[in-house]
Amino acid sequence: MILEDAKDAVTCVSSGNSALGDAQIITSSVDGKIRTYDLRKAQLQTEDLVHPITSFTFSNDASCIAASCLDGIIRLWDCTINNHSRKRVFQKMHSFHKSGNYKLECAFTSQDKYLVSGSECGAVVVYPVSDGNDAKNVNMMTTTTLARHNGPVCSVATCPKKNRPWLLVSASYDGSAMVWASKNEADHCLEV
Repeated sequence: MILEDAKDAVTCVSSGNSALGDAQIITSSVDGKIRTYDLRKAQLQTEDLVHPITSFTFSNDASCIAASCLDGIIRLWDCTINNHSRKRVFQKMHSFHKSGNYKLECAFTSQDKYLVSGSECGAVVVYPVSDGNDAKNVNMMTTTTLARHNGPVCSVATCPKKNRPWLLVSASYDGSAMVWASKNEADHCLEV
């Protein structure tokens, strides 16, 4: 099977999980679309974000998707399917990270309360996540910026354990990977 619907480079791929459906393949593309292929039903669902998408990630409870775009905005939207389309974007994150030239990954923390993103300025940015109902009331002043890399941060990963939501790892084009400790110890990291 070849999935050839994208009109430009496919930038990220994920297989479905039990919450989304085991027979799903999800892709993002520079053409600005996220495509969900349901292999059992032979259906394609497409979300058009208009802007080139470099990567995406699902929340741990599979209730929302975060897509990192080349226009410098990370868009979050609800995964609930309603009339063959997902709900609208409910939160945009863009003030504290820089994106425009590189593929930057993002990841939810284990409790889905924060979204971690790389940045072209060498920082790791931790944004608070709205529950979808109160996006306007999310205090972006609680955004945390961690800076130690000397080049763009292209990849981030978070600890899956719920009792360690502030344990994360970042990787940079400067050739380093860093392990970040708890929020209270964010200034302490191990260089790999």
